[in-house]
Amino acid sequence: MPSAIIVEDEVLAAERLRVLLEESGVVLLKVFHHAQPALDWLAVHEADIVFADIGLPEITGLELVERIKRVAKRQPEIIFTTAYEEHALRAFELAAVDYLLKPIKLTRLQTALERVSKKYQEKADDFTHFKVFSRDRMMEIPWQQARYLLAENKTVYLYTGDGISYDLPKTLLYWEELLGDKVIRVHRNALVFRHTLDCLIRMDDEEDESNATWGAKVLDVEKPLAVSRRQLAAIRRVLKDKT
Repeated sequence: MPSAIIVEDEVLAAERLRVLLEESGVVLLKVFHHAQPALDWLAVHEADIVFADIGLPEITGLELVERIKRVAKRQPEIIFTTAYEEHALRAFELAAVDYLLKPIKLTRLQTALERVSKKYQEKADDFTHFKVFSRDRMMEIPWQQARYLLAENKTVYLYTGDGISYDLPKTLLYWEELLGDKVIRVHRNALVFRHTLDCLIRMDDEEDESNATWGAKVLDVEKPLAVSRRQLAAIRRVLKDKT
């Protein structure tokens, strides 16, 4: 599910958008009524999408996006919201994904979200190699040789089929978004490449299956990876599709 923040000075408009995002399965991280606090937050935190009202006080939505490009920890996708159409051209010049007219309709919002999803998928389709350092030299590892990514102690590690691990820059969320359908999250700290996901394994003798502990068996990896309960259904769907 994508994450988002809302930057909207009209309380009722912000609340309406919040409800629509909830219905659309978007994780809303923050609501800001002014641009500067949003900029300060984005300098430290990450969000997939920024919903920016163009008619913000002090710093307009258009100015906000120009500043986001300079200060954001990670560049989010931009969807503008406004009651007027005259800024549409400038909005798209700023590489906005979409431009929603108020009052925002659910179907129109979902179209905008589909465009965001398509952009992420295009990035995933373009990705071919990991660039890693090993013995003080740069190496390129085709993503097909990877088995899983694991986040430990604020570092993300890439594990390949031969059991070697490499440090990766960025966060696990960054790689999840970049790799798209190439991976599936099995736990809050682990992503497995779908083509290497073999099966689910019971890790306990619990009679009640609803309380069972599961592990994901990964190709060429001896020890199963821990699976969180919230990811269990999604993993089962992936395995079913592979059969």
